Amino acid sequence: MLELKKELENIKDSFSRISEIVYQTPVLSSISINKALKADITFKAECLQETGSFKLRGASSAISALSEEEKSRGVVAFSSGNHAQGIAYASRELGTSAKIIMPSDAPKIKIRKTQEYGAEVIFYDRDEDNREEIGFSIAMEDGRKLIKPFDDLNVIYGQGTAALEVMDEVDTKFDMSVVCCSGGGLAAGTGIVLKNSLSDCQLYTAEPKDWNDHEKSFLQNNIVSIKTKKHGMCDALENPQPGEITFRINSALNTKGLSANDKYIIEAMKILYDEFDLIVEPSGAIGLACILQNKEICQNKKIFTILSGGNIDANRYNELLGTNNG
Repeated sequence: MLELKKELENIKDSFSRISEIVYQTPVLSSISINKALKADITFKAECLQETGSFKLRGASSAISALSEEEKSRGVVAFSSGNHAQGIAYASRELGTSAKIIMPSDAPKIKIRKTQEYGAEVIFYDRDEDNREEIGFSIAMEDGRKLIKPFDDLNVIYGQGTAALEVMDEVDTKFDMSVVCCSGGGLAAGTGIVLKNSLSDCQLYTAEPKDWNDHEKSFLQNNIVSIKTKKHGMCDALENPQPGEITFRINSALNTKGLSANDKYIIEAMKILYDEFDLIVEPSGAIGLACILQNKEICQNKKIFTILSGGNIDANRYNELLGTNNG
């Protein structure tokens, strides 16, 4: 049984450890977006976070919880890019070293920034290799602490600090939240925070149509794995199945799933640029994309969503939007 008050205290404790590392990112709203969608949407702009995504929160939380002896041996992580940058940056700030396992086709900007923060990058083939096996092997050989991108309680607590900031800043009684989902850590942390004070708030995960493992898993009340090797524009959300810990938490919170196709993802990116002058990567815009594609359940609702990341190469961004923005 999920003890909400206890878990909220864990998130608050995490925030006390990482508050000097992470930014308190802006909370935004738009009269024109609300009018067009007949809803009241609150955006948390984690695309403006240091390292460009919310992942720094979970990474800092997990590393700050390590003992000095564990820090002396270093950490290892696997990621397509945003968790990688978070681990690399947090490792530098908290006095440890990092090895990061990244897919060879990860966006170049994410690879470059991970290396610039001081981490050693080890490449793998996402279609042929098992990144978890590589991570466990390095952890065993080097004595490093493996920090998973989502299936780690300290990571989940760190991700929940974004919603904690919002609840401290605004007094909106949200009817629903729509939160991007790869392994489910952000959704789980956010859900814990919201459900503590808003028991009637309906929680939704947001995923691309071809990688909607959470949506399918919630419908079947069991973890479902995506079998496709078709990669789309949301590289940060292409984890094939929910994490065991995150699925347990999200299921206990009665979370449901939404998904969006490419048309709505690109539309969301354009809206966010036009309204807020924000460059948001496809994975970061998936929450708004799901609201756009599922307007019927969002109308007349007060909605919370997170713009989870902004790490995208300028050429790729312009290619997707067909513009010269950015």
